[in-house]
Amino acid sequence: MVRQRRIPTQAPGPYSLTFDEGDLHPLINPFAPGRPGIGNADVNIQLAPGLNRSTGLFQVNGVPFADPPTPVLLQILSGNLHPAQLLPSGSIYELPPNKVIEISLPNNGFLPGGPHPIHLHGHAFSVVRHSGSNDTNFLNPVRRDVVSMGSSPTDNVTIRFVTDNPGPWFLHCHIDWHLHHGFAVVFAESTSQVSTEQVPADWRQLCNN
Repeated sequence: MVRQRRIPTQAPGPYSLTFDEGDLHPLINPFAPGRPGIGNADVNIQLAPGLNRSTGLFQVNGVPFADPPTPVLLQILSGNLHPAQLLPSGSIYELPPNKVIEISLPNNGFLPGGPHPIHLHGHAFSVVRHSGSNDTNFLNPVRRDVVSMGSSPTDNVTIRFVTDNPGPWFLHCHIDWHLHHGFAVVFAESTSQVSTEQVPADWRQLCNN
């Protein structure tokens, strides 16, 4: 038996499979928290990233994050500091308990190294406006703990979550060296509740080693 192999007349590919994050929807409790509409949360914060080209440091709202001499959690647990006194100065955002928080991350199009993946510790959030779109979705938005800021100067990714988990929570670019070059802030959530927590002796001993 003789088999003839068909010789392709075209080079394979390129293949493309477009992915729209907005097409993903949660199956459980799909609604975004709070009243629909941008700016209708209990607390609305805009975090505008930037780059100081003279220092090479990333900034958020004009401030580069720098490691504090004492971790933010230990500062809160001391009970001696008002939230406005927490270090690093300008990078701590106090959040009240049991409130709907809305964070907007405008992309000015001039930030190098993007698209930047933004990661929030301590919460899963609803992405009510994702990159590549100006549309909003409060009915069944994708739920994440990392979201892309996108690469278009018209992108303004917006997320929502509820402050139901007291503690200092890091929000930062998930590209490691961007984090170490200042692309981060800390949300000090429900600090009065955190400061009353009893720290186990073993945990303190761990920090002393």
